[in-house]
Amino acid sequence: MMGKGQGGLERAGADCHEALSLAGCEVVSVIHAASQLTDVYQRAGETIALCSLGAWDALAAYRLRRKLGNRTFDALVVHGNRALYLAKRLRQKAPVIAVCHTTNYNILKALDLIDGAIVLTGHYFDVLTGAGFPPEQIRTVPNSIRLGDEPGDPPDRAVPVIGGLGRLVPNKGFDVLLKALAILKARSIPYRCVIHGVDEAGSVAAFEIMRDQLGLGAEEAAFPGWTDQPQAFLRSIDIFCLPSRREVQSLALLEALAAGRPIVCARVPGLEQVFTVGVEGQFVDIEDETGLADALGVLLQDRDRRLAMGRAARRRARDFDISAVGARLRTALEDLAGAGPSENGAPSQHARS
Repeated sequence: MMGKGQGGLERAGADCHEALSLAGCEVVSVIHAASQLTDVYQRAGETIALCSLGAWDALAAYRLRRKLGNRTFDALVVHGNRALYLAKRLRQKAPVIAVCHTTNYNILKALDLIDGAIVLTGHYFDVLTGAGFPPEQIRTVPNSIRLGDEPGDPPDRAVPVIGGLGRLVPNKGFDVLLKALAILKARSIPYRCVIHGVDEAGSVAAFEIMRDQLGLGAEEAAFPGWTDQPQAFLRSIDIFCLPSRREVQSLALLEALAAGRPIVCARVPGLEQVFTVGVEGQFVDIEDETGLADALGVLLQDRDRRLAMGRAARRRARDFDISAVGARLRTALEDLAGAGPSENGAPSQHARS
């Protein structure tokens, strides 16, 4: 994992390390020397910090070879394209298995560099097979979360709290949420909204300006920056909102399920597998600020419905527990790397070649 930030992609890489370790695998994570999640990876297990100037840094592969020495591996698991272009130089050591997290589908330009793929959703499976990648070389395994203690119900307060969590970039659609909040204000529906995250420059200023232009106050839409305790934040809110334009499988969404909070979510392909409409939450059309305001408004004004959906969300979250996902991930890697039987009882075609 050669990402340096602390977004969902980087966090998912660390979760993968822990999940495989819990499943009994020996795991070594190679991360960027400037990673903001170094301590998280180190807590998960053995870590190699690597200096890299980018995807085309040939010297990075040389430095990695020096650090690895004569070690052997059953599989090279890559997260993101920078990691893939580094691992391709080590492909003779072990099969390269790509975990497909990203929404830009750049992996489609590099399918000849991988021996197998882990996808998070059925939608991504369809994307890869539609591009000609053999279905027998793909396994579907979701992201994982840690359930923690039972969250309990939020307090009964006069002004419910809407929460958002993610990078303040166009894909995440928080501008759509702000417009929906302005509609709720015009309808005199009481609420507070807190959105944790920063933009690519590490700032929240652009969204504070947008908030002010929409006539919203800081109490109605607060941008406190990143939080290093997302689970605690999610347990502190009444409704979780994911207004994204693009997602693969949002970790924040899964963590909101674990926190036992109802979901209002944009209908991004693949996310329909995460929860059931009307049970754990509601879907709205992408970029539909009026629909988003309608769905939020219903929940803001119906605490019983919020509580019922939140309790259902917690039950659904058990399907994404890190121990269960780790076992599935290990089986998938054994299949794809040829270390175990595939679904039809035979080694995968690519593993034999």
